Amino acid sequence: MRIGILSASTKGADLHENKRLSEEIENLGHEPEVINYRRTSVAVTGEGRILYGYDEQDNPYPIEVDAVIPRVGKYVEAGAMALRLLTSKNIYSTAEPISIERAKSKMLTHIMLDSNGIPTPHSIHPTGTRPEKPRETLRLIEKDPTKPVILKTNRGSHGNGVVLAESRRSAISQAQAFQSNNINYLIQEFAEAPESNSLASDIRLIVVEARIVAAMKRQARNEEDFRSNLKQGAEGIIYEPTPRETELALKACEILDLQVAGVDIIPSQRGPLVNEVNASPEFGIEEVTSINVARAIAELAIRKASEKIAPLEAIEEQKAA
Repeated sequence: MRIGILSASTKGADLHENKRLSEEIENLGHEPEVINYRRTSVAVTGEGRILYGYDEQDNPYPIEVDAVIPRVGKYVEAGAMALRLLTSKNIYSTAEPISIERAKSKMLTHIMLDSNGIPTPHSIHPTGTRPEKPRETLRLIEKDPTKPVILKTNRGSHGNGVVLAESRRSAISQAQAFQSNNINYLIQEFAEAPESNSLASDIRLIVVEARIVAAMKRQARNEEDFRSNLKQGAEGIIYEPTPRETELALKACEILDLQVAGVDIIPSQRGPLVNEVNASPEFGIEEVTSINVARAIAELAIRKASEKIAPLEAIEEQKAA
């Protein structure tokens, strides 16, 4: 079978996650194909519904896969469109387009999780041109002007677009900067850890088909950095999730209808909070835990593709008979 990896990374097949997935798909006896969804066209013609790719001379060719593993980055609309075309043909995907769109919006994720009883950091997301003067909006999240707040872009990963405002003046300035540049942003509480004087940390749980396949604690290396992302220089540590953390991660994936996800949980004085649900998690956790995450994802895609193909093959055999 041919398994597509939907990714718009300029590194293409050389991107670490794409390379790892390709390796495991090949190890399982199948053929990987990295599809740059920003170099495709979706078509509905007399030939049917077809996703076209392009060669270096801009000649279109039909993309044919039996399953797809979407790794949609910031170009969400393009990725979701390509994926919709593929799934409309009954091709299995480890995530539906609507699930990716939901997970890519931090605020929509918070809304959906909170409405289903999953605790998240207190957040507020201005949806338009207001507020021009965000002081009172900031007070909705943190009444004490001496305490910090987090400002972050509504879409983003790896800790990019996340700012710690340690003063009310700094928070106002950052909010106005986001707004003047037409950047959708969130104002979020700075969740204080249960233990005082602790370094910034969170828990990353990798979920594949309703089970935790790997877990690590990500911890900032010094007190000056509040971000705990590995790509921001944090340290990854093997971690055994608590029953409550496991419950929250699995429930979050169920709510967002994701078969594959990286769920980020932060400790707080209110208990563990689900901060983000990443529909295309990084594989740095493999180096920390020595667990083959790419293999688990590849096995899922191949097995589900086989389950879809088998009934079709049976029908064709009956017709031939």
